[in-house]
Amino acid sequence: FISIVETKGNKTINYIQVSQAMVSTGEPLEEKVPVLVKLIALFKDELRKNNIGANEAIVSISGKDLIVRYFEMPILPRQELDTAVNFEVKKYIPFKIEDLFSDFQYKLDKTIQKTRVLFVGIKKETLDNYLNIFGQLDIKIKAIEYSAFSILRLLKLANIKEKGIIGLVNTDLREDDETNFVVLKDGFPLFSRDISLMGGYEEVAKEEKAQTSAILEKLKREIQISLDYYDRKFPGKNTSKIFFITNPNYRADLNGFIKDLGLGVNFIDINKYIGKPIPFSLPFVKGYSSSLSKIDTGVKINLLAVKERAAREFSLEQTKVALLIKRYKSYFKVVAMSLLICVMIFIFGEYRISPLKKELKNIIGMRPQVSTVGPNTSYAELTDLYSTYKLKIEIDHFIKSQLCLTEVLDVIPRLVPEGIWLSNIYFKNERLENRVELNLGGIAYLGDSNKEVKLVDTFRSSLKEFPLFAKYFKEIVAVSLDNKEIRGVNVTSFLISCRNFKK
Repeated sequence: FISIVETKGNKTINYIQVSQAMVSTGEPLEEKVPVLVKLIALFKDELRKNNIGANEAIVSISGKDLIVRYFEMPILPRQELDTAVNFEVKKYIPFKIEDLFSDFQYKLDKTIQKTRVLFVGIKKETLDNYLNIFGQLDIKIKAIEYSAFSILRLLKLANIKEKGIIGLVNTDLREDDETNFVVLKDGFPLFSRDISLMGGYEEVAKEEKAQTSAILEKLKREIQISLDYYDRKFPGKNTSKIFFITNPNYRADLNGFIKDLGLGVNFIDINKYIGKPIPFSLPFVKGYSSSLSKIDTGVKINLLAVKERAAREFSLEQTKVALLIKRYKSYFKVVAMSLLICVMIFIFGEYRISPLKKELKNIIGMRPQVSTVGPNTSYAELTDLYSTYKLKIEIDHFIKSQLCLTEVLDVIPRLVPEGIWLSNIYFKNERLENRVELNLGGIAYLGDSNKEVKLVDTFRSSLKEFPLFAKYFKEIVAVSLDNKEIRGVNVTSFLISCRNFKK
């Protein structure tokens, strides 16, 4: 189902549910009409029939249309975080980052000296489809949200100020809609999972009561699986309480199940806030939650702003190109005239210098000729001469290109600052490709990770500025910086690569 909820303040004015099956059914002639065209026509009809004249909307979409990932990174300066996140997230997504509009939010976890990252992305084609639909409805989209995060507003609306680590489950056993399981720490999402409950039970359980019981049991198993996975991923960060947004008919079963797990449980009754009684529907809950845009959830992900920023940057680039073309076009005649003058000067110069060239040629011709190869030299003698000169050239090249590693190793101890210990030195020399690489690995310890990172960068700069290193290596970079624990002490491990080539 697609839900349309119109609100004023916290109160519900209109609520419409549109079945997506209405788009796919119709006469054979209608099958040739694109689905988006049918969907737009259906929306227009429903908005007109229910007298909904809103010109702005917030779109809450399923996790199936989004890429939502959670991961940890070393603590980095803010100006380096954008590049680092885009590089790190490539490990967790199945396609190119360039195909997405994406945004991220981060939070420092001082207990483990890591940065926790929440990454959300949407395919460019998917976002363009949403904008196309609402553009033809003359409705401006204010934001596009992940539905599981939209529902976080209900915690604020219900004045729930629970600190620590809690879980939030929103589910409806009677709707073909995804259930969401989210774990929060002080309001910041640590983990989320989208669960489908309907698959397979429609045929197995024909009676409504039996079907509901089967789906309820599946929900319990999925909650248990989600909690087990969360505990493995975040050991020591135990969930204290689970909040449910669900049909009142299932509260007793879920209450007993959660208490058997040793967790606290709480149920949020949204009918207290919506303004008029509406039978429980998860699509309505998600639509209603997204409409409460003035309630701040703490999640700052804004995919629409990312697209708008990309569009502005593209427009700016196009404008720059147009201005450059216009400028060069206006100066074309001047450039052509300048080129003509240059050609004339060159021709005149050649004319003036030709006598000198002839005189120089004559002088060279008068020099005595020293011949190492006579006209009667045999092929075998020519081969011997060629081999001799080739060997001399190879020896000369080897001597000139040889890297004196002793000098380099002698310099390194003098450049290592206090607080840095080298644990390994790896040298690689590919003579055939003329590629030389020296890797310096070690640890830094000053008691402060930020100072340790700066110390490593100071060491790298010292190597780069030393004349001997500048002579042999074109590129000296810090390949990796990571925070780890050695015998109960947090240190910063690093790897510096010195190369005579650029990657």
